[in-house]
Amino acid sequence: MADTPKITQTDMPDRRGRPGRLPLEGSSKITARITLFAVLVAIILTVGKFIVWKESHSVGILSSLIHSSLDLIGALSSFIAVRYAAKPPDNSYRFGRGKAESFSAVFQVCLIVLGAIHLLEEVFERISEHAHIDQSGFAIAMLLIFIAITIWLIIAQSWAIRTTGSLAVRGDRAHYFADLLANIFVILGIAISAYTAFKWADALVGALMAFWLLHTAFKVARLAWAKFHDVDDRLEFTLGRWFEGLDQQYDLIVSNPPYIDLGALEDLSLEVKNYDPHLALSGGADGLEAYRAIVKDAKSYLTKTGKILFEIGFDQAIAVSELLNQAGFHNIYVDNDLAGHPRLIGADYS
Repeated sequence: MADTPKITQTDMPDRRGRPGRLPLEGSSKITARITLFAVLVAIILTVGKFIVWKESHSVGILSSLIHSSLDLIGALSSFIAVRYAAKPPDNSYRFGRGKAESFSAVFQVCLIVLGAIHLLEEVFERISEHAHIDQSGFAIAMLLIFIAITIWLIIAQSWAIRTTGSLAVRGDRAHYFADLLANIFVILGIAISAYTAFKWADALVGALMAFWLLHTAFKVARLAWAKFHDVDDRLEFTLGRWFEGLDQQYDLIVSNPPYIDLGALEDLSLEVKNYDPHLALSGGADGLEAYRAIVKDAKSYLTKTGKILFEIGFDQAIAVSELLNQAGFHNIYVDNDLAGHPRLIGADYS
């Protein structure tokens, strides 16, 4: 009778492994299974919260319902992406389809941002309408059940991420972690609003949750963008105002700052004026506020052979050229866009 082969630790998959440690076949099986679980959980949460919302008429529950609906869309995108990414290379995709997960993560970032915007809308609506909550006890009990289901899924997703390094599952987990916190905040809001005199409590926790979601979106986007361009080991994202948070010199500074002057803001098309953030458009009274701030400090962050490039408004070439000249930049030049208008200005450190 043959001896039973001994299985050593090295023969087994490292369940605590670093991202991407398992072979493609093993990773794809894990991600396929975990994304299926995520879709099923999203369906349960979406249907369950719809029922609770119909019974309670809680704006907080409605917000959580829409959040779970976004989770369902995100889970479906991950479900598709990990299966597509697992296909082996062929003549059309010689390096495989791994970037499909990055597309999925970027798509989920958009959903997270939409969820944050919706939460802020609900905050303002609740403050203005003072909505009454029905059957608060039933709503809280159901949310506790949803929390337990979500915690189980997050634990499973965390294991899958440690084992496979899947970007799609990482983005998916961000959704469900946000949903977990949202449920906790909604419970607090319902309880305080229903049983105390502080009717605005759920609005406050909703606002905090919205800002946390935006922070989560930034982190997932940073990772997905770097992975998508194959520079995850060479690209670093820093969040700050102009040069805030930077401590080294670079060969190139590129910027498309806000450059519309205050007088021209009202003349913008409605789809721009009503939906783009004001900070992304307004360049101050004369449209040059951002250029002054960047040019003033740019030389401290450029190497001696470095260059600086700006997008400019069609009538700002002379003004920005003067700013660069006064700051000591050399070889200043302007390029036109396809319509023949000045649109890009560049200069050398020396």
